Amino acid sequence: MISILLEILGSALLLIGLTLQTVSLYGVLRLPNTYQQLHAQGLATGPGVIAVLAAAVATENIEIMAFAVLTIAFVTITSPISSHAIARSEHHRQRRRQRHADRDERP
Repeated sequence: MISILLEILGSALLLIGLTLQTVSLYGVLRLPNTYQQLHAQGLATGPGVIAVLAAAVATENIEIMAFAVLTIAFVTITSPISSHAIARSEHHRQRRRQRHADRDERP
């Protein structure tokens, strides 16, 4: 009985995670600027990856579940850091473009 419930939970988490990944990929490819693409990417690396990895519960194998938990912890720590670095880089690039545009407009 428990194994059937775990399989249903694992299948549901896998379906949710893959759906979020698909929507996120579409957003990254279609959105116009870096900040909006980062928002879509956050959907993939946050809930999307975590849901797919949480589906490892259905395996009932302690080694696979431990690996999934460690990977979830790693993604949870590194995803915001990488998103912040990308956003900061884009901000500096826009400021540099603005300074060059201001300098070119001077008489």
